[in-house]
Amino acid sequence: RTLAAPGPEKRIVNGLLADLLVHPHQASVQLKSSGGWYHACGGAVIARNKILTAAHCIEGRNVSQIRVEVGVMDLYAAPIAYKQTVGVSSLIIHTGYKRNAAGIPNDIGIIYLSFSLSLSDTVQIANLAPKGSSFAGTKCVITGWGRTGANEATSPELLEAKIPEITTDECVARWQGQNINIKHICVYDAEAPLGDRPSACMGDSGGPMMCGDNFKYLAGITSWGVSSCSGNYPSVYTRVSEYLEWIASN
Repeated sequence: RTLAAPGPEKRIVNGLLADLLVHPHQASVQLKSSGGWYHACGGAVIARNKILTAAHCIEGRNVSQIRVEVGVMDLYAAPIAYKQTVGVSSLIIHTGYKRNAAGIPNDIGIIYLSFSLSLSDTVQIANLAPKGSSFAGTKCVITGWGRTGANEATSPELLEAKIPEITTDECVARWQGQNINIKHICVYDAEAPLGDRPSACMGDSGGPMMCGDNFKYLAGITSWGVSSCSGNYPSVYTRVSEYLEWIASN
């Protein structure tokens, strides 16, 4: 397995094109390079000036290296009226985050925007999953910009995949020895044929996992999985409902 890390590799395997009106909380976290800006990670709008993402997406960065885009389906299309591109004023990483520890604990961070977003049909604030909530046994939806297969060309358009949440015990059993606990949330489709299992991989890091009726709750933030994107192991997320106090106080 590998830590999902920011960079130009972006994949949701065996996914379908998403609808921005269904995922108006989706954000693209972009990094600056010598060649310009590129999409590195996903994120979720949790306030008009706050984006929730994975700690490893913003670790070691300064505010001048990061920007956020919302209200966008196609990252490389001509500018559209409802797209908003916003700079960053500050970055917050959970003090308990440990990149090299087993299970990559507390992989959660907040991006503060330099000005507040305008809310619309295509830009909305996500509902955080309630404390103690579990959606095990039901399907959740993961979204991001990326590949439809491990060796396929990168898609510039937002993709989604629906995949069942599994219990923490099952996730521990399938990963055999990784330090997975209640602060993680895992998805895995044991029913899908090998090779056709949906999966989140590198570059969809930090992106939202929505669960519950009509997928209305932000339950997870994409953290890590396997680099092969096979879907043969669970994808692992930071469980948002375990960090509500931290989010509120930051």
